[in-house]
Amino acid sequence: MERAVAALAAGKPMRGKTAPALAAAYDAGLELIGQPVADWHTARALLQGSKELEELFKQVRMLRLLNATDALALALTDAWDGATAYTDAAAAVRRALANDQLTAPEQNTAAVSLMSMHRSKGKEFDGVIIIKGAYHSRLLDPEWDSERTQNNRRLLRVAITRARHMVVFVRPQDAYPLTPVP
Repeated sequence: MERAVAALAAGKPMRGKTAPALAAAYDAGLELIGQPVADWHTARALLQGSKELEELFKQVRMLRLLNATDALALALTDAWDGATAYTDAAAAVRRALANDQLTAPEQNTAAVSLMSMHRSKGKEFDGVIIIKGAYHSRLLDPEWDSERTQNNRRLLRVAITRARHMVVFVRPQDAYPLTPVP
């Protein structure tokens, strides 16, 4: 890019495909509005035709996968000059990514515990998900005797009462009812 700028300043033709693609986008009237996401979509639609730009698009997709887009949008909003351009956008992006790397270890992640209903006894969780498989790990079965059914209902009660806020059941549609049928 620096060579293309120097060639342009000297009145010489630009080499490669990236610089002419950027110049063509500029000549086509690339208008930025100060909304980073919308401006990115506009620029991406106009900037086609070089391997370097395609690589840039891939890198931006990776940033989206790494959840860095909010920090980038905020940094670019701060870099908007209020009229037509993002002042020193490259430096703003670098700072946002560096700050995101520094604060990443500070972010709390929610722990997930996987265990049987038997092992959950005496523990407490914000939420509990109870899964009944279609072919095994039945919660209740109509062929069981009443003692086994009652024992499993008590075990199910243990699992349900482990939750502080929410319980989710994942069961097949044709599963045996969890409450006695009248």
